[in-house]
Amino acid sequence: MLIRSYILVILFALNAFNAYAQDAQDPRQVIADIVEDLVSQSESEQDYSELVEELLYIAENPINLNSTNHSELKKLFFLSEFQIQSLIDYIDSTGKILSIYELQLVPGLDLVDVKHLEPFVYAGDLVQHVTNQDFIQGKHEFATRLKTLLEIPKGYSNKSSITNYYLGSKLALYSRYRYRASNLQVGLTAEKDAGEPFFDGTFQSGFDYLSGYAMVNDIGRLKKCVIGDYRAEFGQGLTFWNSLSFGKSASLTGLHKRGRGIIPHSSAYESLFLRGVGLTFNFKKIDISVFSSYRKIDANIADTIDDVAIAFTSLPESGYHRTYTEIQNRHTTPEFVVGSNVTLSYRRLKVGSTFFYNRIFAENLIKRPFYSLEPLATERLVCGINADYYYRQHLFYGEVGVNVLTRNVALLAGGELKLSNRLFFSVLGRSYSPSYEARYTAALAEGSGAANENGLLFGLKILAGKGWQLLGYVDLFQFPWMRYGVYAPSVGRDLLLQSENVINPYFRFVFRYRYKQRQGNESISSLQVMPVMNQISQSLRMQLFYQPMNWMNLKSVVELSNYKTDSLLSGEYGFMIAQDININLSKTPLSIRMRFAIFDTESWSSRIYSYENDMLYSFTVPAYYSNGTRFMLMFKYGLTKNADIWLRFAQSYYKNMDVIGSGLDAIEGNTRSEVKCMLRFRF
Repeated sequence: MLIRSYILVILFALNAFNAYAQDAQDPRQVIADIVEDLVSQSESEQDYSELVEELLYIAENPINLNSTNHSELKKLFFLSEFQIQSLIDYIDSTGKILSIYELQLVPGLDLVDVKHLEPFVYAGDLVQHVTNQDFIQGKHEFATRLKTLLEIPKGYSNKSSITNYYLGSKLALYSRYRYRASNLQVGLTAEKDAGEPFFDGTFQSGFDYLSGYAMVNDIGRLKKCVIGDYRAEFGQGLTFWNSLSFGKSASLTGLHKRGRGIIPHSSAYESLFLRGVGLTFNFKKIDISVFSSYRKIDANIADTIDDVAIAFTSLPESGYHRTYTEIQNRHTTPEFVVGSNVTLSYRRLKVGSTFFYNRIFAENLIKRPFYSLEPLATERLVCGINADYYYRQHLFYGEVGVNVLTRNVALLAGGELKLSNRLFFSVLGRSYSPSYEARYTAALAEGSGAANENGLLFGLKILAGKGWQLLGYVDLFQFPWMRYGVYAPSVGRDLLLQSENVINPYFRFVFRYRYKQRQGNESISSLQVMPVMNQISQSLRMQLFYQPMNWMNLKSVVELSNYKTDSLLSGEYGFMIAQDININLSKTPLSIRMRFAIFDTESWSSRIYSYENDMLYSFTVPAYYSNGTRFMLMFKYGLTKNADIWLRFAQSYYKNMDVIGSGLDAIEGNTRSEVKCMLRFRF
């Protein structure tokens, strides 16, 4: 204890200057940095609002380190399982934590991790148990957001001259209400996408998308009950997981999944969610979850000889209902889902068993690609078993899923090993049958869905020094059967190396290199049997975070890209240079976010993705391609203590383009400008 006291005195002294020199970190900026790391490998925009909403709530109601538990800490999804267990063991062995900076003494945590944790935890006294008054006394939040393009895409102009056009205005509207207390949550989400009709009689509620839920938790044996729209996360995502899931990233956080069981569906993503009732009961060391859902999904209905039967030729999942065709496909086909999960936790072993039955009440008439072994099934019965086991300070986990009706199997196994207090090793192997159905699964995969893939991933994390982390992984994968765009079995590899260094309270530097090799069809081949060729992508990113003043943060980004194939030996090159300026004024409730970027790539193949600051419940990961610039400016102003307004303008300029986009989204000209406005009230 004496040594611990001396170390704490030193830590307090080192951080006293830090506390004097800069204000507490802005939770929104910390969340943006965390999400950027986790989506750094993503090549598409996804809806991360549910996870960010949870982090924002925790930032407003931080976790008390001296009265927390494993279930509460795993909500901080950027922490690894080892870090959570190590933190709990440290608290159990040393007693009360005196300061958040003491976390640097926890094995597996260093200054980089403490900076991420700072907005979400605090070291306080033991808290009292939740009372009945806490059950009904909660916080309300209402937010509404408008978004529109300044230019006019083809689908909105000259409607009389084209047969297919957008029926609604180019204005997008998003509104949400949330009520959250200790044991009760209620939510309602309404959205109108750009181009969709609005309160003209087309949709019964006026909005194209209307979603709601109510959840109670921790009432006797009832651990959780969700009525309305919800999602479910079990095991490693191989049997049933219809929520957002992170894939490969430098932090390796997404390798071992920590399923939250049944959770409310609070985002605006319109596909693959459940609508009905989900229940979880707790019997000491056993959790039993049951769920059922019945709703109509989007499907392109085909004409059949039998007027009674329903048949579909596609199952769109975009959520857009802007044209006559898209509206005709809206909510046309019933889908039924029922399932259960039983999880046993005994000491350092956790074993779960998941079952679900899914049926789409229509005949599948989708034209089957020649490389597909089996058509999309309209009826599935899937069973799976998953397990987590802690051996000393190591974690081993895995899951196996079986489609009972087709006898297709998928399995996954991995481990997180602590080789020393500063060296951590991860391994993950996977083998997915070519015909294993990917609907309602989210296991780690290089391809689309947990099907037709074998792979072995090795990851390493080194705490090289104070505030210096070295991370990386190597993923070797193969596709044993043909797939879209590759008409032969193929192989590939993916390598990533990252160095993150907190130089001092004002500087943080991130260096990231990625090499990825896959195989695809040789498009210029004149042979009847199309051969495959190697496709190699490389990228090098350097990020510098700098805080010149306590009210200003700067981030400079430089990224280089290279793409080449067997037929394009010289390769294509690209670069992107971006400067972010983040300002948080203390005397005025105003914060400003700015970005200016210059980019130049030879084609879409050498494009560069980069996360961009956006307002709450909205995310932007634009693709930088061709030659041009991008500018973004966003304001947040606190009207009152409980009300704020957000304004955002973003414009992309393409030097060598006369038309941006294609089809009904095509814009005449070389600029694309977007404006957003949001109001939020809390009471």
